[in-house]
Amino acid sequence: MEKIKAKLAEMRERFPALDRVLRTQEHYGEVGAAQQAGAITYFGFLSTFPILALAFFAVGQIAKVYAGAESDLVDAIDQVLPGLVGNSPGQLKIADIESAAGAVGIVGAVGLLYAGLGFIDGLRKALEAVFVVPDKLQPGFLGAKIRDLIALIGLGAILLVAVAATGLVRTFSVNVLELIGLDEGFGWLIVLLTVVLGLAANTVLFFAMFHLAPQKGNSKRSLWAGALLGAIGFEILKQASALLLNATQGQPAFQAFGIALILVVWIHYTSMVILYAASYAHVRANPAEESEAADDVDADGADAAEDEARG
Repeated sequence: MEKIKAKLAEMRERFPALDRVLRTQEHYGEVGAAQQAGAITYFGFLSTFPILALAFFAVGQIAKVYAGAESDLVDAIDQVLPGLVGNSPGQLKIADIESAAGAVGIVGAVGLLYAGLGFIDGLRKALEAVFVVPDKLQPGFLGAKIRDLIALIGLGAILLVAVAATGLVRTFSVNVLELIGLDEGFGWLIVLLTVVLGLAANTVLFFAMFHLAPQKGNSKRSLWAGALLGAIGFEILKQASALLLNATQGQPAFQAFGIALILVVWIHYTSMVILYAASYAHVRANPAEESEAADDVDADGADAAEDEARG
């Protein structure tokens, strides 16, 4: 066991990136991020349906002046909750949501204020724990609720704008390739461009999420690095969820619980990705802690080597 510890200490010293990954995992466990992810999942699940009802209610009004509003909303939902809305068995039908949206607009707004703000509140408190925000920098009750409401609107707006921009760029690129006659052999360029734009949009979204917690003293470079890591993890999670949906359709558990089963799993793992990304950003943003950890590694390695020599 001592030899293993000594070898690990040596590897952490030789490979700073490995040390940073291990310290990210250690910090994630020390601040109880796994438990925080569970709290986020609870309110995230409760807020999904009132947000959908309210979103389609709002889009119904916006569509009167902007015809592409509905398709942009569906794309946005698919970006965050892949497979939730569609016409396949177990998915929420767009027509059903639209038919109920007008009637439940007010109910959706009330539900959003409760569950949506609860979700943002849980996410903010989790990020404050991960970024080790001192109590004196944390907002009071009323200030926190006002910030949470602004954050809920702001994050939703960032997501919709990002999806709309991605859709416009994708459509423009397809038209350009068709115009110059390269649409047959270079379709992969569109896929690559869409993935890159999606990563960029998700990086901005994660960066904005991190600012739910006060970021005094944390460098923007570290926050952007964590946001990029979160965006990559989120994209991998989206691809995995698509495979999971295909694998579970037709299974007894899926038939019993439908999309709700997938939704809970999806929100939980998304919450974990957010908090892992935040943990990585925190580790990068604190070089003093990094130096201290490196000193501890050196000390552990020296002690292990000394014990081995005595043995």
